[in-house]
Amino acid sequence: MRGFSKTCRLAQEIGSPVRSSDKMRIAVLCKHDLSSLEPGDKVHTYDKILALAKQASVTLFTPHGYASVDMQSQMRIIQVAPPGIRFALVLSLALFAHRADYDCIYTRDPLLMPFAVPARALGKALILEMNGIPSLGTEIRRRTRRARVPRLTFLICCLMRTIEAFSIRCADLILPVTDRMRKTLLRDYRADARKVIVVPNAVDTTVFRPLENERTRIRQELGLVDETAVLYMSTFSDRWRGSEKLFQTMDMIQRKRKDVVFLVVGSGPLLAEMRAAGERDSLDRMLLTGAIDHRLVPLYMNAADVYVYDVTQVPSELVEKEGSCPTKILESMACGKPVVAPAVPYESMLRKSKGGFPAYSMQQIGVLIERFANSPGLARSMGMNGRRYVELNHDLIRLTRYTIELISKTVSSRRHNVKNTADMQY
Repeated sequence: MRGFSKTCRLAQEIGSPVRSSDKMRIAVLCKHDLSSLEPGDKVHTYDKILALAKQASVTLFTPHGYASVDMQSQMRIIQVAPPGIRFALVLSLALFAHRADYDCIYTRDPLLMPFAVPARALGKALILEMNGIPSLGTEIRRRTRRARVPRLTFLICCLMRTIEAFSIRCADLILPVTDRMRKTLLRDYRADARKVIVVPNAVDTTVFRPLENERTRIRQELGLVDETAVLYMSTFSDRWRGSEKLFQTMDMIQRKRKDVVFLVVGSGPLLAEMRAAGERDSLDRMLLTGAIDHRLVPLYMNAADVYVYDVTQVPSELVEKEGSCPTKILESMACGKPVVAPAVPYESMLRKSKGGFPAYSMQQIGVLIERFANSPGLARSMGMNGRRYVELNHDLIRLTRYTIELISKTVSSRRHNVKNTADMQY
């Protein structure tokens, strides 16, 4: 017991917001560093956690220093241990020590779920949101980047798939973000179909919305007058995204016309290579902002007239197993901006929303950009269509409410099953 007490002291509690007794109590597990945010998956995780905290009582279990200051007023935060292996080792003990503070455990990371499995013996429900398949993403990254030991890729991915399968089997509720991913979980991981319910990616439509006053101001700051501004946001880290091909298209358009400006947001290891390979005159007419704070993303989206998704060709493995519902596309639609994206796999979404055009080739991406430049009215009309689509299908507040309803039913079912088992044993 002395060793257990010493281990539990590694967990530091900060924040103690007032709780309402009728709120669902959710323990959230997260190993992302949310103390500083840039556009990307960390921001989406941050948004999901804050949205849950506004409608439920959340206790966040995270490594030391990984929660932002503003999160501390929204939820209770248990800083479990330093990041890395110590966080994983202490997590199960921290969950046990705080077992009276939550009804269920939620995470977006299937690799963290095994550390929560012992809590099932205490009657706690396990909720797993799947916004991707980690083993598949790791395989593609190691294949397209310079991996330190390439020969270990197969072993690493096999181990990850084993952990994913265990997590999926143990979870009481699984929330994939696409229908295609649900089919993969049922087919490849033998998940229980009754436990797998699709809840698509969501956008805070009160943050990502048309901002006319801010649009005028930021365009003036960027030196934009009547030009058609085409926004491109990327981490410039994965070659499979095909950013260099889009830069070639930018060069081609800007050699033909002066009324189209490309607003390039983001930074990464591949950006310098693409700039070196580009035409100097074209690069001089591009607005390269570098990395920006995530809070500025809605402003840059509003400054633009068209959004080009930062992938020119999605790997077939991702299309087949994960499907796609990228938050960046939804955010730009929510800001009232039309989207140009690859036809595979985004054609269905774009046609259903009437919020943009699918492109079947790199050449067609250029044609569609010019079409919007030639018809500002079309861009505004499709932007309004996209905004309505997101409000109806991907609003964060509404989908969070739906998620909590699903969690509540799962918790009630779990308690009922535990009670029945206890009565039978008695």
